[in-house]
Amino acid sequence: MNLRNRWKNHLSENKMTYREHWTFAVGHGFGCLRAGMYLIIHGFLPCFYRRAGSKLVHKLEKDFVEREKIR
Repeated sequence: MNLRNRWKNHLSENKMTYREHWTFAVGHGFGCLRAGMYLIIHGFLPCFYRRAGSKLVHKLEKDFVEREKIR
């Protein structure tokens, strides 16, 4: 299967336009980076971001589970 077909199939399977997919993927990618930074800071300085990393991880999980239900 060529790249064009894989691209179209992925968007179709997820019932998203390219823009919707881009927004979802990039937004969650930045959310993962943000959670990672909070967790790294918390690792070095346990008094900071005590719940921020886990809250973001749970939000990401919720978003992906909800997105899966739409499919």
